[in-house]
Amino acid sequence: MARITRPVWAIRCLVSGCKTLFEVAMLEEGKQQEVICPSCGEHYVYPPKQEDEQQ
Repeated sequence: MARITRPVWAIRCLVSGCKTLFEVAMLEEGKQQEVICPSCGEHYVYPPKQEDEQQ
């Protein structure tokens, strides 16, 4: 049986043909990580910064 070793967020891929829901590790405030969708390989920077969301 698997055991969660750190808190995680669930995010959904935004590619129209994919929409896969996958988990990413929660990071400390102010840090970002690059994540890759396990199904289609799309790259995301997570979590998005405030100024990225407003564009």
